[in-house]
Amino acid sequence: LFGASTPLLQRVGVNVGGWLTAACLYAGAGVMGFLLRADAAREAKVRREHWPRLAAMALFGAVLGPASLAWGLQHTSGVGASLMLTSEAIFTATLAALLYGEHISRRVAAAISILTLGGACVALDGAEGGTMQLLGVLAVLGATVAWGMDN
Repeated sequence: LFGASTPLLQRVGVNVGGWLTAACLYAGAGVMGFLLRADAAREAKVRREHWPRLAAMALFGAVLGPASLAWGLQHTSGVGASLMLTSEAIFTATLAALLYGEHISRRVAAAISILTLGGACVALDGAEGGTMQLLGVLAVLGATVAWGMDN
């Protein structure tokens, strides 16, 4: 849904700061989460040892990622940003392999390679648009790194 809403956010977010745009994204997500919530008795209990990881997830996934996306949208094309959002899969898979020893099959490695080449093409297109356009693409890429950490 982030990829689908990216061009709309780019238009609506004109003259609105990155933090406010990110806050609006997560306010909408919070409303939907509330409406679609499951019975709390079916959920796992949160223990004290979970808090550091939950705090890191909140920092990366709900603060740094959305703020980077919102800033990037103000400085790059909606199409380029939407395409760059596919990089989240690259970082999620790579971090899972590095941090948790997750196996990366040949097919997954091929998918990561293709996505990386596609991201490089988007970045090169952003570079042709000037410094700010390239920084916008890199900010969206930073958001995908943050969401990879969150995942």
